[in-house]
Amino acid sequence: MLRFPTLLLALLAVLAAAAPALAAPLTLERVVLIQRHGVRPPTSSNADLAKYAAQPWPDWPVAPGELTPHGALTVTLMGGTLREAYRAKGLLPARGCPKDGQVSVWADGADQRTRRTGELTAEALAPGCGIKAGWAPPLPRDPVFSGSPADAACKVDPAEGAAAMLAAAGPDGLDTPPAREAMTRLQTIVAPDGCKGGPGACFTGDDSIGQTPLGPRLQGPMSISASLAEDLLLEYADDKPLPEVGWGKVRSARDIAAMMPAHEQMFSTIRHNPYLAARQGGLMARMVLGALNGDPSGTVPGPTYGPASKVVVFAGHDTNIALMGALFGLDWTLPGEPDITSPAQVLALEVLADPATGKRYLRPVMYYETLDQLRFLTPARAQEASVRFEVCADVRDGACSLAEVTRRVASLIPAGCGEIDAAAETKRQ
Repeated sequence: MLRFPTLLLALLAVLAAAAPALAAPLTLERVVLIQRHGVRPPTSSNADLAKYAAQPWPDWPVAPGELTPHGALTVTLMGGTLREAYRAKGLLPARGCPKDGQVSVWADGADQRTRRTGELTAEALAPGCGIKAGWAPPLPRDPVFSGSPADAACKVDPAEGAAAMLAAAGPDGLDTPPAREAMTRLQTIVAPDGCKGGPGACFTGDDSIGQTPLGPRLQGPMSISASLAEDLLLEYADDKPLPEVGWGKVRSARDIAAMMPAHEQMFSTIRHNPYLAARQGGLMARMVLGALNGDPSGTVPGPTYGPASKVVVFAGHDTNIALMGALFGLDWTLPGEPDITSPAQVLALEVLADPATGKRYLRPVMYYETLDQLRFLTPARAQEASVRFEVCADVRDGACSLAEVTRRVASLIPAGCGEIDAAAETKRQ
């Protein structure tokens, strides 16, 4: 007769033999990074902004829209974070330089802030290795980052585009209580008497949707408030003396956060809008998919990528992160950061492989700096936040099947929109 311990051991052996073998951990193969530039001044001059405020706007050390010296440090902090993260994950060498072709950085050539961000990121990923960021000439605008009005296949139908914007705003529409409260708070800072006939603008009234060559654009108090709220955030993030941040009426990151719902509500019309994203971000999305799948990049101006790629970087704008988030079906929050696409932020799309089967998965990660971290540059490593796919049928360890994501994203982009050959033809015209 089997004793109880012997019987128990025998039972455990049977169960172990019947249980499926534990799956081997997924291994990281490559990553595509979509990055926003670092801290900058407003893209409009103080003279142009004067009509909105009761008092003169503060001076900046650089021209409108350019990367500030402090903004460069926010990019360097992020670059160091990425270097250490992907060294730890085995994607970048622990010492020495990556092999030729393993790291590629492509920046929007239209703006100094993006070109400089690309340069700083390339150097931070592989210090002293001579990796150079590339970019297209400033004109015509690089369609990788800005879309192309000349690409007829990407044309936005005015009615469909407007409907998509309203749908993306959410069930309560644009004028939500948090956004309205934020605009009221902004009014007390920017132009306290603006609605009483005093100096500055009044942030009340109805919004409308106008049309541009690239598609619909929100116009009215919400759009203006969203832009001005971010301008105040940038003053704080650039470490300006507090008497210069919001004319001394902003004392902390919490005060900035109270105004940002207006900006985030306006940005939701992009971040949750796959219809618009497919037409404005189709070319970048096709390049991102190519890089993720290890396809050769071809001869179209853009980043170099292929089977040997380890890290591919697109150094662009907050809209690029929002457009890719919309197309890839991603949702995220950033604890401690009221701007959902904040300066120096990076959306990382990591390709992981099952070593047993070769099947590949895609894991999205967000690297960001909190508002106080942007201002004080401490701690010296950026934050990491989880990003989730809104829809995924084939998920493993928080990652979605790369084949499933590729099919879904490609199906959203209109035929011919952002095609590589069409993009090359546009560049030659």
